[in-house]
Amino acid sequence: MTTLEREVGNLDARMGAVEQELQAIRHDVREIRDALVQARGGWRMLALVMSLSLTLGAVLGRYLPVLLRG
Repeated sequence: MTTLEREVGNLDARMGAVEQELQAIRHDVREIRDALVQARGGWRMLALVMSLSLTLGAVLGRYLPVLLRG
């Protein structure tokens, strides 16, 4: 085996390792993206629940004393 063939074999092995690492990175990035998408949906739901609670509290605060007097 010549030096050139040995270098090509070495580079081929290194390229295979780089491709495996790239696949792992892609997988990790997809997981991070999915987590961010879920978190964004969670924040929207939290904002909706908070706004409904505040609206209900304001309505009760305004009309409950009137209803209790009547």
